[in-house]
Amino acid sequence: MSSEALKNLNFDMGKVWKLAFNASWGSFVFGYNIGVFTSCQPSVSATLGWGGDKDTYVMIMAALMPLGAMFGALSSSVVARKFGRRKALMITDLITLLGTGIIVIPFTPLFAIGRFVTGFVAGMFACLVPLYINETAPLEVGGKVGGIVQFQVTLGIVVAYAIALGLPTGDYGSDPVNYLWMGMFAFQSIFALIQFFLYMTVYKKETPLWLIENKMYNEAFGSLKEVYTEEEASRILKRLEDANKRSVVEIGVDSTSRGDEEPNYTEILTCKRNLGKMIRLGCLINFFQQFSGINAILTFSTSIFGSIGGSTFMARVFTLIVGVVNMGSTFAVFPLIEKVGRKKLIVYGGIGMTLCLFLMGFFSGVLTSAGPAPSIIFIMLFIAFFEGSIGPICWIYCGEILPARAMGVCIFVNWFSAFIVILTFNLLVDAISMSGAFFLYAGLNMLGAIYFFFDMVETKGLTKEEIKKVLINR
Repeated sequence: MSSEALKNLNFDMGKVWKLAFNASWGSFVFGYNIGVFTSCQPSVSATLGWGGDKDTYVMIMAALMPLGAMFGALSSSVVARKFGRRKALMITDLITLLGTGIIVIPFTPLFAIGRFVTGFVAGMFACLVPLYINETAPLEVGGKVGGIVQFQVTLGIVVAYAIALGLPTGDYGSDPVNYLWMGMFAFQSIFALIQFFLYMTVYKKETPLWLIENKMYNEAFGSLKEVYTEEEASRILKRLEDANKRSVVEIGVDSTSRGDEEPNYTEILTCKRNLGKMIRLGCLINFFQQFSGINAILTFSTSIFGSIGGSTFMARVFTLIVGVVNMGSTFAVFPLIEKVGRKKLIVYGGIGMTLCLFLMGFFSGVLTSAGPAPSIIFIMLFIAFFEGSIGPICWIYCGEILPARAMGVCIFVNWFSAFIVILTFNLLVDAISMSGAFFLYAGLNMLGAIYFFFDMVETKGLTKEEIKKVLINR
């Protein structure tokens, strides 16, 4: 957006970014939980005495995080509807403190419970943050501001990888620095506290849409004035009131008597009230985001780089570089989301990820004589394509097309897919080799690109009401 256009805005762009940034601390915690266990697995194993069963415990503990996130995703819509988006985020902050307090106790059953609880938190944040930002950011900058979700996710991953460089690379049982892993897991609680404090003292207003849905019109007007000029706030309030009154009239002929009631879980799961297209897109964009193979690479990146070639410390360095590339790529996609559109970026990104994974498989299996460099380069390129496409767009798109309950269901699909990917990756490598796993994920990415080319609806420049009309008429 040009400087001249910025001068003519009828909303405070600085306030928009502040609201989004504070909400996105939840995304940071979400990302940190993805990365924190990756590089400290040997340290945790030594402290908890996993011994020869280390690989089994690592697989289980890695999978417990997305398992907890599945339930967090489903719970998020209930909490968000009952208490509001802001209070739901604050409740999630408190659960974060509980989870980190449990996980640092050096006892395997408590570590497992802590992994599940912090995963539950990640699932809650994955739904709540995009929902909050989508309901507070103006349409003109929704895609750009929404990109901060994925940026904070990737920043959390990078910070976790960077701290792990301080861990020992051997002699885990006697080196006192080994216990740094406890501090690593506790570190995320700082950001939950920051977010909770700011919502208590600075950002005290709920999102306008939730207030209108609960017929709190004066409060909704006050919330809108936090971002918009008074005149524009009045105009948007009337538009949102009108949209809320007819919000589900178009969603099936049986809904006219139901006022502004949101589709229930039975209607979502059976795709009634003309919800089929909406739910199909929401579920499949989450499915293909995870079955791109991204979390297999991020969760097991240290062991992947170790198997390709290199010492433990260098494997951690390469893992950190992956995180930096992951984060840096999100900057490039911010302006492209509104200029190019969601659909083109996802299709082109899917093709790019397919090529990278195919070449990773080729160089890690068929042509190993080329050394580790080509595989490492294509892993980095794969990350860049992911973060330039389905990585951030999945969260933005779901926030645009889905009501709260449906979003919880679709994010459940995301975390269930992550659970399957993480739980089966090592088994897959044992069965068909590392290169075979890369070839398999290459095929899934190509399948996703084809699907999105034919079925995805572009939402660039559309309001939530316009998107709903487009989707229910397909």
